[in-house]
Amino acid sequence: MAPLRRPIAMVILVGLIVAACTASPTTSPTPPAPSPTSSSPASSSPNPASSSPPIVPTSGRIAAGYQYTCVLTVAGGVKCWGSNDSGQLGNGTTNDTAVPGAVNVEGLESGVSAIAAGGAHACALMTTGGVKCWGDNLYGQLGNGSNTDRSVPVDVAGLASGVTAISAGWSSTCALTSGGGVKCWGNNPFGGLGDGTNADRSVPVDVVGLASGVTAISAGTLHTCALTSSGGVTCWGYGQSDDPALFNSYVPVGVPGLARGVTAIGVGLYRTCALKNDGGVTCWGPNYTPPPGESLPDRFVPVDVSGLAGGVAAIAVGESNACALTRRGGVACWGGNGYGQLGNLSPTYSSVPVAGATLANGVIGIAVGGQHICALTSGGEVTCWGSNTHGQLGNIMRCSSTSIPVAVPLDGGAAVPTPSSRPTAEPSGTIAHATGRTDVVLRFDIGPDQAVGELTGEIFRPGPEFTLYGDGTVIFRAEREAQPVGEGPIVRARPFMIAHLDEAEVQALLRFALGAGGLSDACERYETQAVDFAGSTVFTVHAGSVDKRVEVFGGEAPLAALEDHLLNVGSAGSLPTQVWMADRYRGNLLEAGAAIEVGVLPDPSDAGVAPWPWPGITPEDFAWPVDPGYPQRIMSASEASVLGLTRNGGVVQRIYLLGPGGATIYSFSMWPMLPDQAS
Repeated sequence: MAPLRRPIAMVILVGLIVAACTASPTTSPTPPAPSPTSSSPASSSPNPASSSPPIVPTSGRIAAGYQYTCVLTVAGGVKCWGSNDSGQLGNGTTNDTAVPGAVNVEGLESGVSAIAAGGAHACALMTTGGVKCWGDNLYGQLGNGSNTDRSVPVDVAGLASGVTAISAGWSSTCALTSGGGVKCWGNNPFGGLGDGTNADRSVPVDVVGLASGVTAISAGTLHTCALTSSGGVTCWGYGQSDDPALFNSYVPVGVPGLARGVTAIGVGLYRTCALKNDGGVTCWGPNYTPPPGESLPDRFVPVDVSGLAGGVAAIAVGESNACALTRRGGVACWGGNGYGQLGNLSPTYSSVPVAGATLANGVIGIAVGGQHICALTSGGEVTCWGSNTHGQLGNIMRCSSTSIPVAVPLDGGAAVPTPSSRPTAEPSGTIAHATGRTDVVLRFDIGPDQAVGELTGEIFRPGPEFTLYGDGTVIFRAEREAQPVGEGPIVRARPFMIAHLDEAEVQALLRFALGAGGLSDACERYETQAVDFAGSTVFTVHAGSVDKRVEVFGGEAPLAALEDHLLNVGSAGSLPTQVWMADRYRGNLLEAGAAIEVGVLPDPSDAGVAPWPWPGITPEDFAWPVDPGYPQRIMSASEASVLGLTRNGGVVQRIYLLGPGGATIYSFSMWPMLPDQAS
């Protein structure tokens, strides 16, 4: 699997989540789970009021890897679906395409008591106490003494019996023995195997100091944790040192404040969470964003998760999400939501748990993968939601992701999807919409905007390409016009134009957008397996009964007709337009030295350099925005007018500025802010 074979620095960026599984009966749920992790029981939302009896969470029956999922059947067999480029589906093939529905793991039709899924490898705990693994084996994570991928299960060396629980990390695996000891194998760059070294191991090795006394384990991307019989938590690997002078620990160290009172643990990319005996959840980690007033190191100390003060039965942690399973069988998740993985019908990130829109009860197990989540119900059904680029939701759908859980056909059959987009009938009658001057009714935006300081030529596209406001105002980029001629050191880009549509013209535009343009029936997200994440196209519409945000990443453009229609607004000359002059601008500042040196930006001696134009503004006043990007500042019209920058609409692709000290050259870009943009 290509992503798994990148250098560790890249693995950290795309890292995955863990799957920790304990042995449990295959015919019915087990008693309260000892240690759910990313593919173990999970997720709870704020306690729903319910008269139904508390659920008994099950552990080790469902597991989610990076782009695939596995489930333990009632008969004790294993079925998997999704990506299979490293043989992680275990069916004897390595076909890297989405597999409709579930396929049987070869040789594991029965006799399995628990499963675990890692980045692109999976493992099974047998009823005999032995362990078998399959899939990616670059770092020896299959534990069979080799580094060769296997598309069918192989025995883990030295573990033919005596194992009671397993957990699979991104590229490592751990086992809990019947004596309460821990053994790990696989990738070990930061000491995540706990053997006191950073050497990879292709066969199990003992974790230092944990020969007994452990009741649960959870392996993550680059670190691992264990739950002790006293209810304490100990961890090792990346970001797990108890010494402020160090960052990693090659051996287990206690987690501050968690010496007792913990009943389950879950480990992900950087984040670690613990379920406490009072039903609350606490999390920590170097990538757990601190609130105002706290610094990043503060996040190494566990903090309670808001809204989960009691009522949680199990937890699961993934690459960018964590979930809780409530005692009433409901699901609540928090974290990233770009693929709809929070299941709340919204694309917005949430730092606090939100309840799944259709999962209020009946769930007994949950698994969090790379960008998808799956749930196991008390009736044995499996539903999944989030990204489906590789079929990891188990259902070949028209859309590449969904925030609405979809059923997995465990019999291996899947319905044939409808086309990726299809024009719908033009809406009839008046289409209701907001009427305010800052109410966005229809928007088309090609992104990202944050990297414009280094971009050159035709791909400099800051701000939305087209916006229709409720009062009929239209502001759009003059895409069909010629590129403006440069003025000395100033390189200008096409200006934004403003026009006004009467209500009849607004209705005609909305009827096209929702009908032939395809927005009414569009998916929330379109994406292919071979996708370039450098940018995307976003359509937003709030009209009639449609309130939707549609994002397209690479591949075929399913809304090409609408895109072309909006880019041609005003080009025929039938619509009176003028250059949009804003009262606020966004300034983007970048130290240009490195980009000039490698040839990304031209030589200043050829382009020209202007003196620093703002006596009351310093480069430090250009702050890093909340989202990734280059330092920016919101500028008033008077601040933006220096050097004639606001002429011709004030869209400046680049001007070199010599810093106040006369030593640093900056590349400055600027573009107007639209009426609805507050920041």
